[in-house]
Order: sequence, then structure tokens, then C-alpha cells
Amino acid sequence: MNRARADAEEIANQYGRDGFLSSESLASAEFGVWDRLTPGVLLIMALGLAAVEDPAFAEHIAESGDTMLPRLISGDFQAIEMGVEDAAMSWDQAVARLSEYVRRPDAPASTLDALLSQAEDLWFEVLDSGEMTRPQVRDGEFGPWDATETPVPSGVERFDYGVLRVPWLEGARIHPLRAGGRAVGVVVSLGGHALSLQAFRVPLGPVWGKIRPKIIQEVRDQGGTAEDAESSLGSEVRARIPVVKDGQRVLQPTRIVGCDGPGWLLRGGYGGPAALTDLVDPRAHHLFTQTVVDLSAAEGLLDTTQEITSLEVRWPTTE
Repeated sequence: MNRARADAEEIANQYGRDGFLSSESLASAEFGVWDRLTPGVLLIMALGLAAVEDPAFAEHIAESGDTMLPRLISGDFQAIEMGVEDAAMSWDQAVARLSEYVRRPDAPASTLDALLSQAEDLWFEVLDSGEMTRPQVRDGEFGPWDATETPVPSGVERFDYGVLRVPWLEGARIHPLRAGGRAVGVVVSLGGHALSLQAFRVPLGPVWGKIRPKIIQEVRDQGGTAEDAESSLGSEVRARIPVVKDGQRVLQPTRIVGCDGPGWLLRGGYGGPAALTDLVDPRAHHLFTQTVVDLSAAEGLLDTTQEITSLEVRWPTTE
């Protein structure tokens, strides 16, 4: 048994003994980390397998009024909250359900071990399939969307910032992205990571393929590193950008993504310790691909002779 499975089993057993997740278990589980095999991944996938294998158990979860768990175990990662501390109750609830399932009076003693073993096999199948890394951008299911397109998915709650309508996400904090005194986009804080979103008017056709080499060169000229890459957000730049933190110059891992739409470009920058992993943070993928761009909300006259023009967002006077 590998370390991740052993730790997952110990976390489940600890919950069964104490009736709550200890701080040590919460930390060792690494909930919310999806780019490698972790105890948290195994526990959540084991819960999903239990719900699939036992319809009565899945029905029990649904009848309890629990809305987070059915979404999470079905792969709807919008249900992931922001940081381990903020999400402690949700993860505690997930492990509680798994503990409940494996400790049923009629459950074999090997139930937990069998579920974790199946979960590990399934996780590696998912990774090997490439499903988590294939581009899923403007493909009919995912955006970003143009406001004139029908249908823009209506089941997503969004904040209206004029040219940008940004999905609501549990626990996230949104701040203005400012340049030269103007609010030119938004920054969504995701615990230890952040995603910036900025819309540009592009009247002369797609530009993302043209400007990526310029971005790479600019980062390198600043003393950072940058290279072309591909992920579930399509063609992107993976960079380490020089920034000053606590008076020291450091290289900030940053995933720079972009998507061409009808007359616009949506650009995103995802920064933080895990920004450069092959698997995109599911929260960042949801935010980027479910954002709506509305050029009709752009303020002032637009110069249609420019290849690309930065647009201002409409920031509320009270947040």
C-alpha cells in the first residue's frame, strides 16, 4: 500500500474514532490538491464510488438536503471552497459520509480498503486518459461566452462588472485589477492562489496566437522564464515572473491563458505555488470558462483601428 492510501485510511479511521477531522488529518489529506495522488483525492473518489455502487446510499445523501457532496462526487468542482481552513466543514462532512458508509453493520471489514484501492486505480485511469488536460474551452460546453451567444449557461450565478460577468464561487473574494487609475479587470482570490481576468476589444480578428510570443519575450526580458504550453484552458504561457515580496525579488509561478471570442480576447493570469502544474485548478477553469464578455457594456468610443484595446470594467460603488 502506498503512502497516499495509507494516509487516507488513517484519516478515515481517525474520524471514525473521534467523530471529527483532526487538524493533523486535515493537513495531511491535502484536500483541494488535484494535480497528483493525495489522500484527499482518494477519500473523495472513494466516496463517489460508494455512491455509484450503492444507489440507496446516494439517495440517502440526497434526501439529507446535502447539496455540496452530490456536486463534488459527481465531478462538479464548483463545490470546492477556497482554502483548507475555510473548507474544513465541507471536507469534514465528506469524510463523515465515507466513515458512515464503511461502518455500516453489514459492511465487510475490507470495505474501506477496497474503495481506496478502486479509487487509486480510477484516478490513474483519469490521468492516463488525458481527460483532465485536454482543451475544454469554447467547445459548446465551456466558454468563455459572448453575451450574444445562445444559450449562455443559465445555471451559473455571475457578478456583473459591465464587460465582464464573472461566476460566483463560494468563499472567493473579488477585487478590481487597476492600471493607470482605471479598473481594467478583476482579481479573484482563491486561498493561496489568485486569478485575474481582463477583456480586450479585438476588432481585426483573433490575436491570442500572435501575442503569446510577445508575452514570453517580455517575461524573459524582465529576468523571468516563460514557455508555450497546452492545458485544459488551451494554448497558454507558463511563466515565472519577477515580483517583489517582503522587499525581496522572487519569481512568481504564473499561468497566463487567453481565449479569442467574437471581437474580443479574454486574458487570465493564475498565480500561486501550484500555478504551473499540468492539471488546471478546477476553480480557475470554472471561473475562466464560465465568464461572459459583453462588448455592448464597454464605455466610451472604441478605436476600431487598434488591433487590441484594453476595456474598463464597471466596478460597484459598494462591494
